[in-house]
Amino acid sequence: MLEKVLLSGYTNKGQGIYQAKLDTDSKSLSEPTPLIKIDSPTYVDVTNDLKLITLLKKDGRGGIAVYDINSDPKLLDEDISENTSPSYVKFDASRNLIFSSYFHLGKVKVDHLSTDGKIENYATLNFEGSGPRPEQDQSKPHFSALTPDGKLIICDYGADRIYIYGLEDPKNPKLLNNYIVPSGYAPRHLVFNPTEPYVYVACELSSKVLVLEYDPKYSRLTLVDEVDAAKDEKKNTTAAIRISNDGKFLYASTRGANTIAIFSVDSDGSRLKKIDTIKTKGKGPRDFDIDPSQDFVVAANQDSDNLTLYKRNSKKGILTILEDDIAIPECVCVHFI
Repeated sequence: MLEKVLLSGYTNKGQGIYQAKLDTDSKSLSEPTPLIKIDSPTYVDVTNDLKLITLLKKDGRGGIAVYDINSDPKLLDEDISENTSPSYVKFDASRNLIFSSYFHLGKVKVDHLSTDGKIENYATLNFEGSGPRPEQDQSKPHFSALTPDGKLIICDYGADRIYIYGLEDPKNPKLLNNYIVPSGYAPRHLVFNPTEPYVYVACELSSKVLVLEYDPKYSRLTLVDEVDAAKDEKKNTTAAIRISNDGKFLYASTRGANTIAIFSVDSDGSRLKKIDTIKTKGKGPRDFDIDPSQDFVVAANQDSDNLTLYKRNSKKGILTILEDDIAIPECVCVHFI
């Protein structure tokens, strides 16, 4: 079986968004080839009807763009109204909403995507605050996505906060919770357990993963566990976090250590146990993704310009390196379609 994977990142050396194919039979990844040539598409998401939503820079401005990728890529719309580009973008298929997190501007934008690919701004959420570390000099929302019950959840790296908003009226999101993580941890990304009421938060500056219980009735988060993604937090920064579809294994990448930590998840979702740590055979593993078959993982090493392909044991959770010399410049996002 052939699976398509999109790869995007910075463009000091690269050309924009690349594509590659994973052959699950031969257990190999094809050489990435350019798909869309744009400036700094550092993160992407894809709708069910193959509209690609990407971050970009253009003419000294930043924002998002939408392309139809059913055949040759076609630009449908773009919004480059900000002074810099966001750090993350997520699509809400149930309401056709786009959430984009502006790390350097302390804001998250909520946009509507029409059926013909046009972008309409619904709301802009502005944040304040800071943390104890030099990197936390202001609010820096790094991630925005959905809770299992359809609320907007935001990681504020700069202020050590996790916000939850109700979206009954997407043009006027309502703040429901303002959870404070341990000081200086810098929450970066998170994933929810697919069946249990727990969320796992990758904290960049502490190299920790937090386990929080989620109460949807009150939009409440409660800390129940924390584990190390890597040791020696002064030298390391944790980046991406993923969970297997069955909810049994969790993975977190850490730059500096250049590793992916592998955790088993308790049957009720409330506890993590580290079972292995594997090198990425590169520098700066900023992102990785588990393929649709759940049998492979592709990791992007931003600073060494290479991808690493792993075979995943779905019963034990462990990873085995298949290839580690797949060349691609400055890749920071891996997204299987």
